[in-house]
Amino acid sequence: MRLPAVLVPLRHRDFRLLLVGQSVSSVGNFFFNIATPFQLLALGATPLELGIAAFIQIGSTTAFLLLGGAIADRVSRRWLILANDALGGAVTALIALLAWTGTLRIEHIYVAEAVLGAAFAFLFPAYSAIVAELVPPDQLTQGNAARSLGSAVARTAGPLAAGLVLATSGAPLAFAVDALTFLFSFLLFTMSRATPKPADAEVPLIRQVRQGISFVIATPWLWMALVALTFLNLTYGGQRGVMTPIFVRDALLAGGGTFGIVIAAHGVGQIVGGILVAQLPIRRPGVAMYVFEVLAGAATLAVGVFVWLPATLIAFAIMGVALSSSDTLFNAAIQRYVPQALLGRVTSINFLVAGLFVPVAPVIAGVLVDAIGPAMTFVVAGAWAAALALILLAVSPVKSLR
Repeated sequence: MRLPAVLVPLRHRDFRLLLVGQSVSSVGNFFFNIATPFQLLALGATPLELGIAAFIQIGSTTAFLLLGGAIADRVSRRWLILANDALGGAVTALIALLAWTGTLRIEHIYVAEAVLGAAFAFLFPAYSAIVAELVPPDQLTQGNAARSLGSAVARTAGPLAAGLVLATSGAPLAFAVDALTFLFSFLLFTMSRATPKPADAEVPLIRQVRQGISFVIATPWLWMALVALTFLNLTYGGQRGVMTPIFVRDALLAGGGTFGIVIAAHGVGQIVGGILVAQLPIRRPGVAMYVFEVLAGAATLAVGVFVWLPATLIAFAIMGVALSSSDTLFNAAIQRYVPQALLGRVTSINFLVAGLFVPVAPVIAGVLVDAIGPAMTFVVAGAWAAALALILLAVSPVKSLR
């Protein structure tokens, strides 16, 4: 029986262990992310303080990304992934304990967001780079589609389950579930084979960082795409932590359970996108990437125009299809055209530059929500993203990639 293209990379045992573990851990992350804004609101946080919490996590990731990328090209990427799972499990278990005992404060969540954000700065480049070690070169698009599919399943199952737990048992149990998923991922990936250090592991750390930056600057299609994503991502950086929960509460007049369903709709779209992009013979990935970005911006705008739960679910699903497809195509291009020894650094620079304004996006979102309301904030954000993507579709050199 012939496997669907997106499942072909799962024939490789170590990639399978990695993908299953990280997908389950992603489910747990949604428990934490769904519970956190409502826990903050229960502690008396304002919309701005919600934005600050998201800013701390994203800002912490941004601060450590270049170091994380260099370390991912210096030590075993497998070891970095295992260390991240161990640290994440310890932090979320502590937050669960504080919440259960009634001693949790807003500052504790801020500290947890900072630690988890820093840990992700090491996980992201290691996870992205190790795919090229575990999957053959001719299966990179399918491997990234499988990653996207695993993330999408997590984004669907995680918010639904988290919303149910949050509505019936409260935030402490949701935090505890996240800790257990970190443990599961850690134990599963310990069964994988050890991976070697990258070839230039002995190069001085500062020189490694400079090498990665120099490669990006010398590759026009790459740095131009990253600059474009910097401005596109302003639309999405404040959605989950600020815009969406307040939109659900104030515009849809609903609570945590509905918030989980809305986020799950995005996950369903990701599943469709992951399957779709692995099957299509896309010969001009740069063009397709920006077409998907236009679609994502239009869907964001529609959330604010059609303030009705079914319309919101459809728009978030379309957003999931478009963004997952665009990310899969771009990640595959990086893994295909960037040397293996530089993948960790280039991946971290990708995340750093593309997310340069993301740390302030939740704060901007909080200010906009206070000023014009959550629905109109979605309209403004979506119009910005769609218009910018249309301009890039016309002028960006990324469209020349074959």
